[in-house]
Amino acid sequence: MPTQSEQMQILEMIAEGKITAEEAEQLLKALAASEPAPNPPTVRVISGDPTATGYSPSEGTRLAVELRKLGIEKVKLSELHELRLHKVTPEYVQGIVDQGFDDMDVDELVNLRIHQVTPEYIRDMRAAGLDDIDADDLSELAIHKVTPEYIRALHEAGITDLDSDELVECAIHKVTPEYIRGMRDSGLSDFDVDELVELAIHNVTPQYVLDLRQAGITDLDADEIAECAIHKVTPETIRAMRDAGFKLDLDEVIECAIHKVTPEYIRSLQAAGVDTTDIDELVELAIHKITPEFIQQARSISPDIEVDELVDMKVSGMAVEELQQLKDEGFLVDVDEDDEDDESDEE
Repeated sequence: MPTQSEQMQILEMIAEGKITAEEAEQLLKALAASEPAPNPPTVRVISGDPTATGYSPSEGTRLAVELRKLGIEKVKLSELHELRLHKVTPEYVQGIVDQGFDDMDVDELVNLRIHQVTPEYIRDMRAAGLDDIDADDLSELAIHKVTPEYIRALHEAGITDLDSDELVECAIHKVTPEYIRGMRDSGLSDFDVDELVELAIHNVTPQYVLDLRQAGITDLDADEIAECAIHKVTPETIRAMRDAGFKLDLDEVIECAIHKVTPEYIRSLQAAGVDTTDIDELVELAIHKITPEFIQQARSISPDIEVDELVDMKVSGMAVEELQQLKDEGFLVDVDEDDEDDESDEE
């Protein structure tokens, strides 16, 4: 019987392409005939070695035959160890070949095995309608637990003709058949898979869509709903703005949310004597972080100061103290005084 060292040498010769599988088989038989042994050991590495699930001589020969069917004519010793480590058996390779794969490298084959992509999994994925898939696609699908059952359930929910990338995106972001049906029940029926993924990314639930509609924001499409979620537009805020007297459209609602124009901010401006009927002015004040305190201080010095002038003060970095100094020096002209000067000039 050939020794373990002799068997490994023969496997390496097959891997390097120095001999064929048939020649290896003949060589093994010749060695076995010349050195009979009562209890021939199989080619297995000692217990504790990570490659302990090694090939017997005949398995190694059959593996080489099957690998060549995949276009793998030669392998390095390191690649052979990878194949052994991850239990890539001749039977496993044969099953992959039977599924129509005829061009694959060792890394792809090992990757399939690592992620438990079996010939049965490949067959069932194709039966579920996923025909155009390669080894990388299969590994990615398996990593994210995309099963044939998941694909069929999506089809039943009306999401069909998805490629492997789209299926992976759906799985990553938990776009389930239940989620899809919930979105339809909330009144959102016109969407594609990219929009579904976008909604799921931003944690848009069917209940959120229903709440927006009940708050008066209706006829929204998927992109608009995602925009609301991104900027944390809540139904409660919409209702509060309506109660404050603002009938806002979606763009205005989002603009207010972006710049934190809240009902509380509006009420504080009203208390400071600001006319809050112009939503654009409110947004402008919020953008420049103009507080009610700043407005009150400025108006105590110049009672007729307008919103655009308050904004100019903030933009230029003018402090209220500077405004007071200009007033004390008689350099600051009030609006009424300026109007009187204009009338005098006209006379």
